[in-house]
Amino acid sequence: MKLNKTIKIGLTVFVLIMVFPIYLLLHHADEENAVKGESELETAKAVKGEKVVAQSHNTDAEEGNQEQATQNENVAPSNEAKAVENNFIVVIDPGHQEKANLAKEPVGPGGTDMKLKVSGGTTGVVTGKPEYILTLEASLILGNLLESKGVKVIYTRTTHNVNLSNQERAEIANQNNADLFIRIHADGSTNQNVHGLSVLTPAKESPYTTAIYEDSLKASQFIIDETSKNPEIKVNGISYRGDLSGFNWSKVPSTLVEMGFMSNPTEDRNLSDQSYLTKLLENVADGIMDYADYKQ
Repeated sequence: MKLNKTIKIGLTVFVLIMVFPIYLLLHHADEENAVKGESELETAKAVKGEKVVAQSHNTDAEEGNQEQATQNENVAPSNEAKAVENNFIVVIDPGHQEKANLAKEPVGPGGTDMKLKVSGGTTGVVTGKPEYILTLEASLILGNLLESKGVKVIYTRTTHNVNLSNQERAEIANQNNADLFIRIHADGSTNQNVHGLSVLTPAKESPYTTAIYEDSLKASQFIIDETSKNPEIKVNGISYRGDLSGFNWSKVPSTLVEMGFMSNPTEDRNLSDQSYLTKLLENVADGIMDYADYKQ
């Protein structure tokens, strides 16, 4: 009996010795599988996360592209506006010249009334500056201002030593198919108290300017409106003229700015002051741009 009991104990120990390593091996495999499962799960989550991030980046990129497209759409109109402005042509005529031409020409096409081809202009009562010098100074400032806004500018003259009649000046505007012909002048009076800016425009009843009357008046009104915003300038308004050959020979809208009276001491000094003159011409340029916008 004792031997049988010993044998049973020995068999039990033997079984345990044989089975326990197998148990340990199987338990280790389960742990590896669990770890592997967790690893695969984490990898799957990571991949999914990467996909989400990628989708987010793609969405951001698409939104960025859409935003850029929107910005491009917003830019396009200003580019088109710039291109339109570049097609807007202004011919600037600095009034008078160094030597007057006292020969005469018809006041208008087919007209029998005759006028001087080009007079000598006035002179500053204080500065002694001739009108033809002031008008070229002012015209060049105005031209630069307009060019900076995209307008094509053509001058009838850029020097003093020329011989151009008022008819010939108008023909320069006609030949270039100008959108506006603007003539720059200064006024004079025997009364030194008279002062202020005025704008001359073709008269409604003139037989020579029927076709350009309305547009000429519109341009003149825009210039008056803008110069009226300048507190330093006294604006006298619009004067309608049917006796100016520079208007009557023009086939394009025309206006004439009398910047002020050189016979008035204060205004004469002001017109030779670079700051005053530039501000005045900025107003004129703004009026021209208002007219350009109106036409387009």
